[in-house]
Amino acid sequence: MRFAFGAGGTGGHIIPALAMADELSLQGHECIFIGNKNSMEERLALVHKYRFLTIRVQKLYRNLSLSNLLFPYYLASSILESRKHLSSNKIDGVFTTGGFVAGPVALAAISLKIPCFLHESNSYPGLTTRHLARYLSRLYISFEDTRKYLKKAELRNFGIPILKHVESYAFDLSEIAFKKGKKTLLITGGSQGSLAINNVIASAITVLLEDGWQILWQTGRSSFAEFYPQNKSREGLYIFDFHPRLASMMRISDLAITRAGAMTIAELEDARLPAILIPLPTAADNHQYYNALAQKKKGVAELLVQSEMGAQTLLALIKSLSLPNMKEKLDTLPENTAVLDITKDILNFYKEK
Repeated sequence: MRFAFGAGGTGGHIIPALAMADELSLQGHECIFIGNKNSMEERLALVHKYRFLTIRVQKLYRNLSLSNLLFPYYLASSILESRKHLSSNKIDGVFTTGGFVAGPVALAAISLKIPCFLHESNSYPGLTTRHLARYLSRLYISFEDTRKYLKKAELRNFGIPILKHVESYAFDLSEIAFKKGKKTLLITGGSQGSLAINNVIASAITVLLEDGWQILWQTGRSSFAEFYPQNKSREGLYIFDFHPRLASMMRISDLAITRAGAMTIAELEDARLPAILIPLPTAADNHQYYNALAQKKKGVAELLVQSEMGAQTLLALIKSLSLPNMKEKLDTLPENTAVLDITKDILNFYKEK
C-alpha cells in the first residue's frame, strides 16, 4: 500500500511521522511526505530518504497578525495541492500528527474519502486535531486525559511513536572529537530552540566546562548566529542549530537540559537519560509543566521553572543530582512499543475494512 504523511513545523510533529514511515516501509509499504518547501519536514524527510512533495501552507497565528489575512488563501490552495498529490500517487492512507502542515493534507484525504489517521502527542490536543477528530478513521493519543477533549472520535492510546535506534542513525562522540567515558551534557530547547535556555547556558558554559562536562548544545536556528561565533572555539563544546540524530545523541549523553514536550520526554525515557526539564511557559494549558511534574514524581527528572532559572540556580541543581539513582529508575520503565502497536492497528483497519 501507499501512505502519505502530513507532518511539519516542529520536531515533535515530524519525528513520530518518520518513526511510523520507517516501520511501514520496513513492512513493505511505500511512504511519501507532504509539506512546505525548504522546511524542517523536507530536510528530515530527505535525510530519511523519503520522497517529498510540496504544498504552501501557513500557520494560523493566535495573536493579531497581518499574516492571518492570507491564511484562508493558503489553506484552500494547499488543500487543492494535497488532493492532487494524493490522487496522482494513488495513496491508500494518510497519516498526520497534528499542526498546521497536517491540516490541509488531512482535509484533502477526508474529502477524497481516503482513510486518515492522526496521532496527537500532547495531553491537550491542538486546534487541528480538535477540528478533524470526528472525521478521522483513527485518532491515536498518548495521554488518557486527552479523551475528555475528543469525545466524538475513535481513540486508541498506544503512546508516542519514536525513532528506533538503528546503526544508520547512530551518533558517535568520535565524530566531533569528544572523549568516550567523559561525562556528556546535552542541551536543547526543542527543534526551534529556546532563547531563554540559551542565554542561561551562555552564562554557565565556562563553569560547566571547568566542571568536566563535554557539551552538546543545540541552539535552534533562530539563535545559532548569536551564540555560535562566541563559543565555536571552546574545547569540549559542540554547538549546532539542529541535528537529525538528536535522539541518538541522547543515548550517548549522561544528562539532558531540555523543554518538556511529550515527544522529548518519550525520547528521554527510551534513551534512559536523566534530565532537567524546563517547561515552556506559553504551552497550551501549561501542559509542559504537568509533563515535567510527572517525570519528577517518577524520580527520572528534575523540574526547573523558567522564571526561576538562572546560571547559578542551574549549576547548583546539576551538582545536586544523583544521576545513578535517576538512571536506575529509568531502567525500570516499560519499553516504548507505540510504533509497532499503531502500525499493527492501521493495517488491521484495512483488513477489517
